[in-house]
Amino acid sequence: MKRALPALWLCLAMAAPCAHAANSPDAAGNAMGNASAPTADPRLLGCWRATKIVLYVQDGTQAEDTSGRCTLQFKQTLYESTCKTSTGTATTAYRYQVVRPQVYAATMASSTFKTDMIGSTREYEYRINGDQLRTVSVPPAKPPEPPAVAAPRVETEAVRTPCP
Repeated sequence: MKRALPALWLCLAMAAPCAHAANSPDAAGNAMGNASAPTADPRLLGCWRATKIVLYVQDGTQAEDTSGRCTLQFKQTLYESTCKTSTGTATTAYRYQVVRPQVYAATMASSTFKTDMIGSTREYEYRINGDQLRTVSVPPAKPPEPPAVAAPRVETEAVRTPCP
């Protein structure tokens, strides 16, 4: 069953962490536990507008948004998710690190609306094909600890867009 995607979940859907990972980046953006941390993928750098976000919820339903109201801006070790909502703009910043080929770990650094999840980490598989980016959340190794609960699976399709 599909349902509308609540506006505040959009930013979380773009990169919602839900569990602490052993390989999460530290405050300097270095992968902890890795002797030689991978570098950022230069193909990720820049801005992306989400054209489709699908959250697969624990009860088996899914929520989908195709409004294009969310953007990601990737820099070397940080990225920001910004979504327009009915009450303004929701912004969440993440430290990220490419931890394996085509996989990055994102740790929430700040948020204008979901502060209880700051410090949590989630991994995302990603594929870039020209100006198209597709991400799929990787299930956490252990279940999330309340209250930091996010959708068990999030898929995002985005297109490269000029940065503001």
